[in-house]
Amino acid sequence: MKRKLSYNRINRILDNLAEILFRGKRLDNNEWAEGCLLIDYVSGQYFIHTNGNSVNESNKIGEEGCLKFFAFEVDPETVCQYAGIRTYKNGRKIFVGDIIKVNDFWTGVVVWEFNDTSFEVEPIDNMEAVECLGVVVNGNKVEVIGNIFDNPELLEVGE
Repeated sequence: MKRKLSYNRINRILDNLAEILFRGKRLDNNEWAEGCLLIDYVSGQYFIHTNGNSVNESNKIGEEGCLKFFAFEVDPETVCQYAGIRTYKNGRKIFVGDIIKVNDFWTGVVVWEFNDTSFEVEPIDNMEAVECLGVVVNGNKVEVIGNIFDNPELLEVGE
């Protein structure tokens, strides 16, 4: 007997999926844009479509519906993916390229490790070993103190 998925069960499954989100620095004003990443492989341009910037144009003649949206062009060098984890302190999203402080003791940069296929924290001061981001955040006081683009001075190792 085939079992049907109920509407509530489908919603619970969807709620547990990781949010896929990107951010990048806008070319027009150097501000961060956060949302869906769009890449034009012909021109090489990168865009971020921010949430809430869509208009449903379903009144077009002969069409079922059309979604019109706009996106901000961003610097491809600044595009970072959301790691799917937030800080416990204030719920701030943690992205690749963020600089985090752990237990007021050590700092590290969030990176994507291709070989391990995981988000990791690479210590700045080499006092700790590279750790999986999920392990670092779990049970520790973690705070995003900046990122590698806006705060490169935080990458300097103290004497």
